[in-house]
Amino acid sequence: MTAIDLARISANSIPNPAIALIGFQRTSQISRDARQAWEDGDRSLLEAEAAQRRDEIFSGALKEIYEEFTPISDALALMGRKPAHVIDIGCGQALNDALMVKAYDPRITLIDIEETKEQYHSWNSAGAGYASLAVAKAFLEENGAREVTTINPRETPNALSGLSGDLVTSLISCGFHYPIGEYLPLMLKTIRAGGVVILDLRTRYFKAPDAALTELLENSRQITLSTLPRRRRILFAQ
Repeated sequence: MTAIDLARISANSIPNPAIALIGFQRTSQISRDARQAWEDGDRSLLEAEAAQRRDEIFSGALKEIYEEFTPISDALALMGRKPAHVIDIGCGQALNDALMVKAYDPRITLIDIEETKEQYHSWNSAGAGYASLAVAKAFLEENGAREVTTINPRETPNALSGLSGDLVTSLISCGFHYPIGEYLPLMLKTIRAGGVVILDLRTRYFKAPDAALTELLENSRQITLSTLPRRRRILFAQ
């Protein structure tokens, strides 16, 4: 893959509160005190830090995500794939999707439940939200995306039923923070049509899969793209 010049990815459209959300998603970019205060229900410390260090937080998070993006692009290249329609489940502020735009110029569908009262970094039966779909869409358009669709499945649950694409991603979201069951039909549909699914799976979930993950594993072949202590990034295909 041709290298992406990260300095040419602009964050001008991202307001400071969304920079704070990026920091909470990528906690290595923020102070421990700010993270702890946020988890305790006090957002003021992180919001102040985001205002003061916005460029540093954004560029640090983008660099982290780019380092994780490279194995994805390498695997897709080996498979001869150039995604035309990327569906991102739990897109957050869509930094990974900006890299997809620069690398492949695909259509993008962003799926997120946006901000929720629950804020956590652990495993739960349902996801927590840390995003604004409007901000994520504006960010991608600012950086050259030609077509961006947004779906909040809590507001428009039927929007998932007719959805199809050739690459479905969920990075540090579905499969890491909550089970994949809600999105299993989309994943299986994508794989059966010849597409690819890429998930970050929490290690203990992968080792003790529920019925939905078992079905996905049984109906695909898997390529492990990376392994970290708490998660492994896996590509699923025919």
